Amino acid sequence: MKVRHTLICFFFLSLQDGNNGLVKAQIYARTEGGDVTVQCSSSPSGSRIILCKEPCKQENNIIETTDDRAHEGRFSIERRNRDVSVTITQLTKSDSGLYQCGSGSSYRPFEIIVVDALLDDSSEETTFYPRSGGNILVGCYFSTTETRKYFCKGRCKENDILVETAAYGAQRGRYSIRYVNGYSSGGFVYVGITQLTSSDSGRYRCGLDKPFSPDSYYSGFNIVVTDAPTGVWLYAVIVVVVVVIVSGLVLMIFCSWRNIKPDGLNTSRTSGGTNTEIALYENCGPVSTCEDSTYQSLHPASRDQDQTYSTLTHTQHA
Repeated sequence: MKVRHTLICFFFLSLQDGNNGLVKAQIYARTEGGDVTVQCSSSPSGSRIILCKEPCKQENNIIETTDDRAHEGRFSIERRNRDVSVTITQLTKSDSGLYQCGSGSSYRPFEIIVVDALLDDSSEETTFYPRSGGNILVGCYFSTTETRKYFCKGRCKENDILVETAAYGAQRGRYSIRYVNGYSSGGFVYVGITQLTSSDSGRYRCGLDKPFSPDSYYSGFNIVVTDAPTGVWLYAVIVVVVVVIVSGLVLMIFCSWRNIKPDGLNTSRTSGGTNTEIALYENCGPVSTCEDSTYQSLHPASRDQDQTYSTLTHTQHA
């Protein structure tokens, strides 16, 4: 399954509001971490422009300004030649929801859906690694339209159906499904699981029509629920590798230093506290022109008690 990092066009959804009746909202679906820019209603320079998240009360205004440019954290609003647009960067799942932007009595509603991935039905499957206790939301795009939508696990037999509907949305326990018509054709099936556990790991399908029908259209993906984010494990592995490499280098340097033997003069200390210096000569031939160095047996009586160092030499006899 191929992850779609950009949204193909945009989508409209008719939302039923208990107080305001039928509301037309433009929908923007994006993956987590992405950006979105929305065109709002026009507004003359100097007039007040607002970006708010539903319910749009005074305390829920994200940006309210008469300037042509303003920003608040990841949210920004801009007016160019009366055209107003808002941008949200580094989207998170908490950004999902209904918004309004515009000026005066002319506000434009829009909805943002932040998903883990946008998939299509034309390529290989993908695998997600959500954390235990977290949520996952996947959008599956289909170029065709069918009445029944479903979300299933495993072999997708009758008992494997998690949730299905012939309407625009349904929820069953921790599982949810929602359908959004495309602007020109096709549409998205959004499927989600909340409060993930290790038992949720497995293969899933989101699709149209009956799941066991030969004419069924579906997209498949895999979920592997982890106890910790994969990034934490990767960081731990890198740290361990670096520690092992550095420790190995230090050990090699230490061993090399221990194996180095000093050349030249060796000094030893006798039991009586006398230091004896022994000169070492190298590269002397068979008939040496060097003065041979030997060890002299020192008799305690013949030793000068005030002498601290004794140089040992040997007189060669004919």
